[in-house]
Amino acid sequence: MSTKLETLEALQAANIRRDKPALLELLAPDLEFHFHMGSKPIHGREGMSRFLDRYWAATSELLWRIDRHAENGDKLLVEGYEEYVDTNTKQKIARPYMGIFEFHDGKISRWRDYFEKDPPVKK
Repeated sequence: MSTKLETLEALQAANIRRDKPALLELLAPDLEFHFHMGSKPIHGREGMSRFLDRYWAATSELLWRIDRHAENGDKLLVEGYEEYVDTNTKQKIARPYMGIFEFHDGKISRWRDYFEKDPPVKK
């Protein structure tokens, strides 16, 4: 990948396709992922693989849009929007999103997500 944003866009596309091998290849082997700040982080590709199994089982009709981004050194900051259907409740969840990504050797090595804990529901 030639830029950090292109790497993240490739990760988004793999996530929407639910292409786990392609998504995991974009992550550093020693990844540290905070899906929600304040929660215990997920470590490594194996941890992310287990997380994706749970996340994909709980969601459908995923939309993940980046509206703004900024890069500084090995970091990428993005702000945007996430929407999905909760497969348990069948409700559409929509929320603003912010993420910070740190890169090492072209791969995402640290990933921190920030969003509302109890997201708004679209009716």
